[in-house]
Amino acid sequence: MKKIISIGLTSLVLITNVFAGAKVSSQSVYVDGKDTGVKGYNIEDNNYFKLRDIAALLDGLDAEFNVSYDSDREAVMINSKSDYKKTEEDLAPLKDSKNEVKKSNHRVFVDGVRHSFKVYTIDGYNYFQLRQLGKTIGFDVDFDEKNNSVLIDSKAIPGRSLVNNQVDVKIVDYATDYEEKELDILKNPLLDISKFLANIKNEVLATAEEGKLSSESTYVKSENIVEVLPTSAKYNGKLTYTPYIKIDQGDKSEVFPYEKEFEVAKTLTSKGFDSTDEFEISMGAKSKDHFVKYSSFKYK
Repeated sequence: MKKIISIGLTSLVLITNVFAGAKVSSQSVYVDGKDTGVKGYNIEDNNYFKLRDIAALLDGLDAEFNVSYDSDREAVMINSKSDYKKTEEDLAPLKDSKNEVKKSNHRVFVDGVRHSFKVYTIDGYNYFQLRQLGKTIGFDVDFDEKNNSVLIDSKAIPGRSLVNNQVDVKIVDYATDYEEKELDILKNPLLDISKFLANIKNEVLATAEEGKLSSESTYVKSENIVEVLPTSAKYNGKLTYTPYIKIDQGDKSEVFPYEKEFEVAKTLTSKGFDSTDEFEISMGAKSKDHFVKYSSFKYK
């Protein structure tokens, strides 16, 4: 029976489980028949290797790939057929770790497609399954049981999804259900988009192929967009929108682009509203001349 082989890299994670320390595996990693000397960790009878170590080993070969971290999306971004810039920490010898091994969920995108990887964190590094990366990035991984070795073939092959029958979906609509909250302008003088997104209870993407899908939103600050993805990685597709803010007070309203955190009272005054009277501030998107509300707060 073939053993599961895995890989890792440093980043922020959502912790779900904690295990005992990890020991360095006795297995050797061979690339195109050559012993690289790279070792991994054995976790619950499976072997795991640093993602950046594997990227360094494959750099310049047919199946090379690059690794980066997107802080806005809190995600590891892997791009196949891309040069990798090695660091001093790559290919460093491993030592047994007595620290906690933390099982975690991690957003990982390969060539822009999100995949669900099994992730472990040891001493500040995250570790992913090598077979899963080989499958998604596009290179063959095998196990030589007789010689206790991991075999990597650097020839690039087409990448595939980790889930069976992944479906590409066309997004046709998006709707949300949000909390009806009342805020005090003195206690809540500032608003930013994270508060609006956190106020959303449920969000649904309507698709042409699969009907309605549960979804999740992320604000990408560097692009000033909100990115909405299906919650399940079984579905590949996304909706993006540029966030707008709308102020309503009596018969008066105004819509303007969201740029950054803003002072509520100062913003109202600058636009001719009365900050001492009741008003509503909403976040949403513009569709032609129509404002679509996705989250809102009322001030009294």
